[in-house]
Amino acid sequence: MLRKILLLAALAGLLTGCAFQGGSSIPTPYPADYLPTVIYLTAQSIHATSVVQTAAAVPPTLTPTYTPSPIPPTPTASDTPTPLPGMSLGAIQIISPGPMSKVLSPMEVRMSIAAGKETWVQLDLFGEDGSNLYDNGFYVHGPASGQYLFQKIPFEIRAVAEDGILQVTTRNETGVLMALNTVRVLLLSDGISQINPPGNTVYEPITLESPAYESAVSGGVLTVKGTYAPFNLQPLILELLDGSGKSLNANRILTFTNMDSQVINTTIPYSVDSSTPAYLVIHQQDDVLKDSVHLANRQNEVLVGPAYIYTQLITLNP
Repeated sequence: MLRKILLLAALAGLLTGCAFQGGSSIPTPYPADYLPTVIYLTAQSIHATSVVQTAAAVPPTLTPTYTPSPIPPTPTASDTPTPLPGMSLGAIQIISPGPMSKVLSPMEVRMSIAAGKETWVQLDLFGEDGSNLYDNGFYVHGPASGQYLFQKIPFEIRAVAEDGILQVTTRNETGVLMALNTVRVLLLSDGISQINPPGNTVYEPITLESPAYESAVSGGVLTVKGTYAPFNLQPLILELLDGSGKSLNANRILTFTNMDSQVINTTIPYSVDSSTPAYLVIHQQDDVLKDSVHLANRQNEVLVGPAYIYTQLITLNP
């Protein structure tokens, strides 16, 4: 009996030792049913750490920023404009006011005139009905490259505002009209003047390839080639005058269908008995003005309301 008791006690001790060894794993502070959650969170943490490390290894993509470019200054009127390619400065350069400027009385006019030994300059201001609001003339003596002039033109209008036409003409010492230029403005009776820059109005709208200045022509036919920027759709008239401004009864009339730059390629038959100093006169009529302009004081050659006149000296041979 005693032997059986000792055997059972030894067996119980053995079983107890085995149970202790099986439960000897590192204890955990988490309940057994919470272990799946711990594993999941640990995996998420490892993944997040991996993402952060990867992001740190790859340089970040920069979001482009807009840096505004400097805005170029608005061009202003200059007393000494630079000629454009293929264009020459005009014999009459109306520097200010520029086209469609808004002007109060007195209108301040700045211009450059290609003057000779004794050049007569005439200023006229016309209203939108063609009425003359101002006229004044004076002699100037200056370089052919240009004489700077400043004038104040007083005017009165009945309306709050109306279109106006500033016209400038020059004559040489013999009284022949050498050049004429115009600019459209808006006349105001009240308000604030707003002066526009001259733009291309300081350049000659016509560029001649032939005839050259002071060239000699023979054979009874004058060839005229060049380009012209029209003021309007009125015809362009080319005619020949002798040295005193008298018509040689030689002309050509060109018509336009649009306001684009026009190519001129035409001929003017003429007849002279001997070598004759002459003027090639190119002019276009204004579509508003009705006042007559005389090409010469003595011969009474008349143009009705020109918007532009260009004169070039040549010699005609039989």
